[in-house]
Amino acid sequence: MIGVEMVSFFGKSDLGKNQSNNEDAFIAQSIWDDQVVLAAAIDGVGGYEGGEIAASIAEQTIVEYLNNFPNGERADLIKQAVVEANNAINIKRVEDGKHPNMSCVMTAVLVDIKNGFLHMAHIGDTRLYQYTDGKITKLSHDHSLVGYREEIGELTEEEAMNHPQRNVIGRDAGSQYLDINTDLVETASFPLQSDSTYILCSDGLSDMLTSSMMVEILNSNSNTEEKVNALIDKANEEGGKDNITVVLIDYTGPTTIVQEPPFADKEETSSNAEQEEKEDEMGNEQEDKIEDKQKIIKEINQEEKQVEMPEEKTHPQQIININLRRLEIILSIIAGILFIIMGILGYFLYLIVS
Repeated sequence: MIGVEMVSFFGKSDLGKNQSNNEDAFIAQSIWDDQVVLAAAIDGVGGYEGGEIAASIAEQTIVEYLNNFPNGERADLIKQAVVEANNAINIKRVEDGKHPNMSCVMTAVLVDIKNGFLHMAHIGDTRLYQYTDGKITKLSHDHSLVGYREEIGELTEEEAMNHPQRNVIGRDAGSQYLDINTDLVETASFPLQSDSTYILCSDGLSDMLTSSMMVEILNSNSNTEEKVNALIDKANEEGGKDNITVVLIDYTGPTTIVQEPPFADKEETSSNAEQEEKEDEMGNEQEDKIEDKQKIIKEINQEEKQVEMPEEKTHPQQIININLRRLEIILSIIAGILFIIMGILGYFLYLIVS
């Protein structure tokens, strides 16, 4: 475990009970100085070896990128690092050719202790939680149909955990080359809250443990490393169906107070002006929600198409076989016609000779 004055953190990845190799990876370290923590939970996708390679590339690329580019807004840098990791995986799978489906999902954060913010970049169904005052809150959004249905209340937590399409994701890192301005990488910044624990994990944990199970462990007086081990042990007790990766960040510093921007003219702080501002904010929030829903619906439609497409596709070998059968039939017909013609010509030659 590595610690600084107001933060302690620890990460661990476990094979689980049903897997022969670990396709997860994680990052848990200070970066630049003791005032910034870099953490990530990474879950490889693409089958044996392919997912493991993708997760390893993501881990190495994120650390290298941030070490090479320490200057800039923290929120921008963590997104840039995730996009860089995505593109490194995409280039590798195209050039290598051995693992054409390899990719990964990940949640990465920069914890800026000095300025009191946690900055997140996220893609897929790994997760970021915050545990404060006995309550756990999911800060990231699952990029999957089942995860979305759980968030809007169509599925309970237990129903989502046991859903057959739980692991059908709409976004991943590596499938396509991304521009830095992409919307596929979810980003957000959260003010740090005193006496809080931030949890990054793969679905090997979130698919095994309910929120109440996590709270029971996080509420203990154990240190950061002990809580990580307890979460992994509990996930294995519940079945350990997948690799299990957990990174915990315990923050004991002060709560960050987000200052509201001052009014341009103090005389405009009348009740009418305040009411108009509230109405404008509500309208903007409603428009944002509509846009978010439209984006999510579009993603859901794409996911449904991805699930249905394999049943509609025809294998290339089947097409070849069909064409060969057609060719055989055509050749048989031509041969039959030629045989008849030759018979007729032979009959006429016989008449002429006779």
